[in-house]
Amino acid sequence: MNENDRIAQDALFTHSRDLPLWPDGPVERRLELLRPRQIVALRNECPVIYLPVGALEWHERHMPVGTDGMTAHGISLRAAAVTGGVVYPPLFWGVDEFGLSESGEIRSGMDIPADMPLPGNIFRIGHDTYGQLITEAVAEVFRAGYRVVALVTGHGAKGQTHTIYKVARARNEASGYRAVVPMEAYAPAMGILPDGGGHAGRSETALILGLHPELVDFRESPPAGEPVLGGSDARTHPVHGPLTVGDGNRLVQAAVDALVARVRDAIENMPPA
Repeated sequence: MNENDRIAQDALFTHSRDLPLWPDGPVERRLELLRPRQIVALRNECPVIYLPVGALEWHERHMPVGTDGMTAHGISLRAAAVTGGVVYPPLFWGVDEFGLSESGEIRSGMDIPADMPLPGNIFRIGHDTYGQLITEAVAEVFRAGYRVVALVTGHGAKGQTHTIYKVARARNEASGYRAVVPMEAYAPAMGILPDGGGHAGRSETALILGLHPELVDFRESPPAGEPVLGGSDARTHPVHGPLTVGDGNRLVQAAVDALVARVRDAIENMPPA
């Protein structure tokens, strides 16, 4: 976006520039809820946009299938409240790897160890398609005048993580500065809780407890002694006890702090416009 475009955009709001931007009080940073004048004001204040990506994927029976995208989105919103900027709605299409299940069926992701199509797994697109989608999404927000993009994934499939880092590297090399900041939303929280586990385990469950506690219901978890499907065990631990919202808040804050540090570093090293 050139300077003439910016001047033209600002001119759209000449008649309303004296009206309060936030008549209801708090600043809203969810892009889909903003009016155009608010978008321009926030971008002029801080040209950062957060792009959270995830998947609609089985996370055992006690968690919502939108866990990955909601984790990336929630952490991005809290980070944006510190750094400035806006947050794009989460993208729930993603990728996963294929493999041979025990019955001999070719399946992908969590369906492989479960050996069945788990309900809620509706997200997979091809790796090439996904790479093109993320590449064009990043290019689009730069055309809209943003200068730093935080590309945050909540889905831990290797192909998805590889894609966001690959897109970030290519854009940063072309831009000559750290224009895209990639991060796995869950990574800074791993290792904080004992026996945190992997997919749908204690740590990932705690992150959703810290962001959306009303969406976690441990009564839905399988009874003790019955194996979990396609994930880790987040039931009450015999030594460490049940997970709490307090656990979740600690893990969420660790993730937010890490994302804020990366974005602030990119802002501080951003060249003049």
